[in-house]
Amino acid sequence: MKPFFKNKIILYISLFVVIFGSIVSYIVFSMVRINLVNFNQSLFISLIVFASAFFSGIITIILFSKLANKLVIQRQKIENQFSELKKFKLAVEYASDHIIITDPEGIILYANNAAETITGYSKEEMIGKKAGSKDLWGGQMNSKFYKNLWDTINHKKKVFSGEITNKRKNGQIYISLSKISPVLNGKNEVIFFVGIERDITHEKEVDKMKTEFISLASHQLRTPLSAMKWFLEMLLDGDAGELNNEQKEMVGNIDLSNQRMISLVNGLLNVSRIESGRISVKPQLTDLSKLVKEILVGMEPMIKEKNLKLVVSIHKKMGEILIDPSLIQEVYRNLITNSVKYSKQDGEITIFLSNDDKNVTFQISDEGMGIPQREQSKIFEKFH
Repeated sequence: MKPFFKNKIILYISLFVVIFGSIVSYIVFSMVRINLVNFNQSLFISLIVFASAFFSGIITIILFSKLANKLVIQRQKIENQFSELKKFKLAVEYASDHIIITDPEGIILYANNAAETITGYSKEEMIGKKAGSKDLWGGQMNSKFYKNLWDTINHKKKVFSGEITNKRKNGQIYISLSKISPVLNGKNEVIFFVGIERDITHEKEVDKMKTEFISLASHQLRTPLSAMKWFLEMLLDGDAGELNNEQKEMVGNIDLSNQRMISLVNGLLNVSRIESGRISVKPQLTDLSKLVKEILVGMEPMIKEKNLKLVVSIHKKMGEILIDPSLIQEVYRNLITNSVKYSKQDGEITIFLSNDDKNVTFQISDEGMGIPQREQSKIFEKFH
């Protein structure tokens, strides 16, 4: 409400008071002419009526002025809220991610521009249909996946986050990183769902190319490294002539570096196999206590070099478990190697191996510098 509008209200009230007072005065003086009242009485009545009307008008003006101020403040709040809502709507409408809003049954109520761009369906085609159904971009995952998704967002009332394979209107398959959030009312009832999807097909293709490159490069590197290892071992064994101590030390350092390169290449190959799903798992009955002891025997020179105290606690009734011995040995070796590598001179390493009816527990602790807290979230990332 503008100040001009407030002034108009006050003007109308003032005019009403004047007109009302004039009408009452006219009536009273008319009564004088027909001798219903004398002049003094009429003047007295007119003054009382006019004064009452005047003061009533003043009070009315004050009340209306306060009301007008409240209306102005309220209108400003509404205009600010509308402005913020408009900004929010524009942000959602032109966001790069596919955003939809559905009712509690998953029927689409709203879709933004990116939803049209990514899926190929128009808003008119989407609204009123079930999100993620075969009628639109969904239906590419198995029924168990969709059942678990619905159970998460509708019954457990939790946010679902994961990768989903979808199909565009033109039939092209794409992968999206999806997050579906239930919105609840005060009674903890779902009133609608908000789904946000980002097309990560290109990122997946780039990752695949990286994995294939790593696999190819690793295979190509392994052959010359193996040949180098063979020749270095021949030199150290004196097949090409006896080496003096200085030469042995230099060749030994080269051999050690070569072994590290071979380990790195094997690690790269394992990563590429895992990511491509080509890693071969061959479970067999394995004695983990024996496996850990074998690793420690192989690392004895490194442990003695740093004069480390080793405390090993292995459950007496470990028994054998069904597992791939090569893969679990790689895991244990990496953990123990890191512990030895980053332990301080004359430090202590504690290894604990135990099991119960369901789980096997392997713990290792040392007195090294540890992993900084800011880096801990990256422990399971590649090459960290």
